[in-house]
Amino acid sequence: DYTLSLPVLLRGATKSIHDDTAGLESVGWLTRGELSREEYARYLMMLYHIYDTLEAALERHATHPVLAPSYNPAMLARTPRIESDIAHILDVPEAEWKTHPIHVALQASMPPALGTYLARIRQLSGDDASPEATHGISSEPERLLAHSYVRYVGDLSGGQVLRRVIAKAYDLQDGLGTSFYEFSKLGGSGEAGRNATIGDMGKIKDWFREGMNEGVGSDEKLKRAILDESIQAFRFNIALLSTLERPV
Repeated sequence: DYTLSLPVLLRGATKSIHDDTAGLESVGWLTRGELSREEYARYLMMLYHIYDTLEAALERHATHPVLAPSYNPAMLARTPRIESDIAHILDVPEAEWKTHPIHVALQASMPPALGTYLARIRQLSGDDASPEATHGISSEPERLLAHSYVRYVGDLSGGQVLRRVIAKAYDLQDGLGTSFYEFSKLGGSGEAGRNATIGDMGKIKDWFREGMNEGVGSDEKLKRAILDESIQAFRFNIALLSTLERPV
């Protein structure tokens, strides 16, 4: 029933694949803090490339009518936070983590799952004509909304449980090394810029869903496209998580 709001449709359409993701063996390693410190850093490096690519695409299309209502990089952007976490976890200066052997090896032999994920985002943004980008029609920036939804709402939800696990597993204290899981509060009354509580994150999710509704409106064809792309985004994420190396 495409007369329902987009967030309601998304919850129903992605429940099964969300459950599939949660049931992955590699997700168990991650959520129990069983990955080696180096493998967790490699995972963050893969996330860095995803968010760097996605957030550049969102910036490029910041005024797109479908994307603009939920675009708030000051609150949502993950890229600089991930860089800070990688540097802390590997105990290197933030300006130097990209030359760390783990990242050099990742770039030299990029997992196909990561390459395909990045190619799809670039294709939707209209800045990638590579043969890897084969998952649909080129340049559909409105579909980037699906990738924003899957990543940011996931970070605002399950990511908050993961933050505590990661901090304990790798002895990360005072928020150092776990800033990826932190968000700034919604603006207003001097609150912007301060770290959000779990309750605040619920408000951010509500704000994001309202922005999605505003951007998509009652356009049923557009709703179908966003639902389809959200399933794709989950599949890309499952493939990425499946590249994690089994703990020794």
